[in-house]
Amino acid sequence: MSVKTLYNPAGLEKPELIESFVVRTKIFEKIFSDIKSSDMKYPEKHYLIQGQRGMGKTTLLLRLKYEIENSGELNNWLLPVFFGEESYDLTTLSRLWEKLLDYLDDALDTNGEHFEHTEAFIDFEDYEKKCFDYLIEVLQKNQKKLIIFFDNFGQLFLDNLKDKEKRRLREILMHCSEIRIIGASAIVLQDLHDYSEPFYEFFQIVRLEGLTKEETFHLIEKLQEKSKQKINLKKAKGKIDTLAILTGGVIRTLMMVYQVLLEDQDGSALNDLETILDQITPLYKSRIEELPVQQRRIVDVIAKNWDAISAKDIATQIREDGKRIQTKLVSAHLAQLEKNNVIEKKQTNTKNHLYQVRERFFNIWYLMRNGNRRDRKKVKWLTKFLEMWYDDEESINSFIERHISHLKSGKYHPKSALLLAEALVDSEKIDVFKLDVLIKETSGILSEEQKSQLPDIERRKFSLAKRYYDQGDLEGGIDVLERIPKRSHYQRILLTYFYLEKKDLKNALKEFESISEISIGDLKVVKFLSAELKKPDVLEKILNNSPKISKGKSFLTVAEAYLRLNKKDLAEVNFKKAIAENEEEAFLKLADFYEDVKNFEKAEFVLKAGLKSDAVSVYDLLDFYLLRLPTGKEDIQSAGELLLSLPESDLDYFFYKSLILLIELGSSVEEPDYQVKAREFQIFLERACTRFNEEKVYDEREEFITYNLLTSYLQFSLDKKKARNLMNLVLEREKVPNQLLVKFSFLMTWERKFKEAIELIENQLHLDEVFKDSYLIDQLNTTILLLLAKDQYHLVFGIFSKFNEFKEVLKPTYYALMTLLKEEYPNELVKMGDELTQPVNDILYTIKEMKLKYE
Repeated sequence: MSVKTLYNPAGLEKPELIESFVVRTKIFEKIFSDIKSSDMKYPEKHYLIQGQRGMGKTTLLLRLKYEIENSGELNNWLLPVFFGEESYDLTTLSRLWEKLLDYLDDALDTNGEHFEHTEAFIDFEDYEKKCFDYLIEVLQKNQKKLIIFFDNFGQLFLDNLKDKEKRRLREILMHCSEIRIIGASAIVLQDLHDYSEPFYEFFQIVRLEGLTKEETFHLIEKLQEKSKQKINLKKAKGKIDTLAILTGGVIRTLMMVYQVLLEDQDGSALNDLETILDQITPLYKSRIEELPVQQRRIVDVIAKNWDAISAKDIATQIREDGKRIQTKLVSAHLAQLEKNNVIEKKQTNTKNHLYQVRERFFNIWYLMRNGNRRDRKKVKWLTKFLEMWYDDEESINSFIERHISHLKSGKYHPKSALLLAEALVDSEKIDVFKLDVLIKETSGILSEEQKSQLPDIERRKFSLAKRYYDQGDLEGGIDVLERIPKRSHYQRILLTYFYLEKKDLKNALKEFESISEISIGDLKVVKFLSAELKKPDVLEKILNNSPKISKGKSFLTVAEAYLRLNKKDLAEVNFKKAIAENEEEAFLKLADFYEDVKNFEKAEFVLKAGLKSDAVSVYDLLDFYLLRLPTGKEDIQSAGELLLSLPESDLDYFFYKSLILLIELGSSVEEPDYQVKAREFQIFLERACTRFNEEKVYDEREEFITYNLLTSYLQFSLDKKKARNLMNLVLEREKVPNQLLVKFSFLMTWERKFKEAIELIENQLHLDEVFKDSYLIDQLNTTILLLLAKDQYHLVFGIFSKFNEFKEVLKPTYYALMTLLKEEYPNELVKMGDELTQPVNDILYTIKEMKLKYE
């Protein structure tokens, strides 16, 4: 099968299609065996073949049709009819009968007699019924049966029928023995899965999955029989297995990739690929345009990623009015896209499954048609294939040498050469300087306009050097950058970093001084260089000669360099100079400096001054009063006055107001009106939580409010129902913080769902993190005490036995448990030291109190 017939297998001659049919043989044999063994004296079962585009549905239908035509046992009484994807006029039930009569005229050579007979039925209200009755009459008279192979059965036919017609068709297919349907669909048909629809569970569904590794190998083996370029199939077994995974086993994509890359000698196959992309653009464009806006954006992210991606990672790349879209909203859209066969879900061993575009050729089209010249993602599919196929240095070098040889012949297609160059430049497996030769030879066959589209090899070198830096390979990075004769500004900056890391200060300063002009983005390396040299005066000299950097930014940079050298007096002086030059960032930096040296009065003064000049926000000052001052020194009054400047509709208002209330609550535990204040706090938190849910915002502020609201339900009001509702709301999130999980384990215990509580503690809590946090340890201990109050001694013993850390961290609780189980474990209690006697008695008393409080 040629590349040009990949999208139109019906264009192949019958012998050619039969010969090329080498996969889906088991499904073919199963369905044909059923056809062959059925004499259609009675109504037969009908089939629907489901699978994404490119899975071989059309080819399978045609193969079945041709086998019937070639079968002497069948072709004398069974007439196979094929309706392809171009049968756009099948919009009504009566039109189906008309087309079948027209087909019978051809099959029986009646010169249009049967179709013309329908003229007698025109203008009758029961036109459709008369056409159908006449069709059956003709079939019975000629002792013929019809089997209809119906491509794109849903979209081209079933979706066009009115409800009345659907019910009528169902009745016909249930009771008529003259007609049988074997349809195919690339999408899940709602009519078959909605019990209120006429065709609910009517068809026997055959699902076409991606080819297995074995089937892929067999397909490549068959393709190679006529291929000009041969590969050693035994040696390439691992590569072909990976090819099956990469393409998702989609037959069309497998054949396209094979023919484009393994048979291509002069770029003509790659050029064919461009032609195919042009031809299918209207189809794929309409597929995207039919999606709701949100789903379009989600598909865009998935397609451009190429590899499977999680819902959470998708959400991070989509914004609405400056806010990130919620993960649970993305998940809802993903479920719909999966249902409609646009994307597929890759199961993981966690809740965070991965998603990718189901039809890989659609993904290829999307990348190539939606990536601009600077968007390297547009050839990602090709890069991936080349890296996978040529999986060692020897084979990839051999491929590049052959390709360069093809380029030098002067007969290579320029467009294909450009596409391949873009793909190879993105591969990390190819020596970057070998790519220099490739780019040079590619350039030689391109027009001036095409040359401007060649990938920037210097960018690749810079990326390689950065990767060396991240890996700590200083020598490798220096080697790459030093071999670039005319280094760019950023390459010089990076080389300076390498020298600094290597403690080669002489070459670092030399490289840096060769940079003609310093910009804002270079300040990090300037500070680093200054600190390593321990000469901020060098820094000041560099900055004074850099007109692109303002005086305020210069003073701020110098201040930070002095701070790095622990010269606090000089740092303070330069921070103040920066403020004098209206450098807004300097206000917060100086306030941080004063906080570090515990001078909170000066820090407050600087923040207030910054607030007046709009360099500091209200939130910065609120953070200072409520979060950054030492515990017990929070300035509640100042924070309260500042809060009045925020509108009550502002989400941040709820956060800071609840924080103020919580601090006030903590200082009034012994006061008689404590319960009144606690209730006021709870009412406010409920309003705040509702507000956050309305805005569909999730961040640390909402986590704070949710946690304290749940705490108030469990401790102040003992409202189990409200706590449960809030817990269910939070559990919809993909990741639940430890502090909330601990609270949930307490609530589950209170509701006597002991096994659920234990399972949560053992499987969902990140115990390594919990054991590092004294507050979380205390909260977890409270849950364990409640379990003991509910007489769940052996469940708690199981936790202590499974996790040794519990015995160490919660030693008094462990010996309280051993006291309760002293009959079973008398020797264990003997191990307890006398110093634990009182703490253990206190715990036993607390357990008794909890029995009454949490009945």
